Amino acid sequence: MDEQAKPRTPQPEPAHHPGTGKGEEKPKEEGKEPGRHDTGTTGQAQRPAGKTTGETSSGVDPKDPQDPESPHIPAP
Repeated sequence: MDEQAKPRTPQPEPAHHPGTGKGEEKPKEEGKEPGRHDTGTTGQAQRPAGKTTGETSSGVDPKDPQDPESPHIPAP
């Protein structure tokens, strides 16, 4: 077969479609999700750290535990 007779190979679709935002851009534009709070940094690398409330687990007008020392058990 000569060069002109070869069939064209279909190109794969791009992974990022125009108009689709990146995940790390959303909190910068819209703010943090309700129920998430920064607590500073942790460790030698100074990575961001934070806490969550019951609102992040259920999203349905949750009530936080009465005892602040009770463990956080996320919803399945």
